[in-house]
Amino acid sequence: MDLGRKVKSLRAVVLLAVLSGILLGMLTACTPSGTVTKETDERAYRRGKSLLREGRKEEALQAFLSVINARPDATESHLEAGLIYLNTIKDPLAAIYHFRNYLALNPEGEYADFVKELILTAQKDFAQTLPGEPFGNAVEQVNLMEKVKSLQGENDTLKERIAELKQELVDSESLIQRYKAAVDQQRALAAQQGEVAPIIIQAPQNRNNPANPQVQSYTVQSGDTLSKISTRVYGVSNRWAEIFEANRDQLPSPNALKVGQVLRIP
Repeated sequence: MDLGRKVKSLRAVVLLAVLSGILLGMLTACTPSGTVTKETDERAYRRGKSLLREGRKEEALQAFLSVINARPDATESHLEAGLIYLNTIKDPLAAIYHFRNYLALNPEGEYADFVKELILTAQKDFAQTLPGEPFGNAVEQVNLMEKVKSLQGENDTLKERIAELKQELVDSESLIQRYKAAVDQQRALAAQQGEVAPIIIQAPQNRNNPANPQVQSYTVQSGDTLSKISTRVYGVSNRWAEIFEANRDQLPSPNALKVGQVLRIP
């Protein structure tokens, strides 16, 4: 019986000690009002912020690290430590470690977007320490290749358009020369025969824009010119002279168009 009582008494002492330890831990983590101490109220955290204001950043780092070691939820201390590692210690890998811990603990926090940008900055800083700066060179090379490719495409388009314009100019000049030659020939023939009459010349047809055989006449509309009419019926503006010559009996000049006038389309 004495042995049983001693065992029970020993168990009671152990249980009391365990409960005392738990209670002590709860008391050290709580304020007198019973609420859990906030990280920013921790003595070490306040000391770290004070050291930062004094410019003693390496000592401040040790204070923030002590908070991190004591608390699993030390989000603010992770942020402060990351900033010191990035900007003062120049250790981008350590900075990335603390920034990522901040995001893991507080992904929707007030500074979450800012911390993500800090991680990118730290990654670039680390890449620049590698031989040949492969990160920066690769980014620049990709950007330059995309820019060159875009410029080459624009250049090819411009070249094609210039070639088209040159061909149109050659066709127009050839058409004008042939028309003039036909006019001169007709005038010379009329002079030989002693005729004085309006000369009507059928201008050579543009092979690239053949006349529409279904169009026999055209009624002049407001704002029309012979060039516009030529564009409308032939697809090119430079065949206005054909229309003018075909209607010399009612057009004393190319600018004598009247709204409602019916023109013959050769």
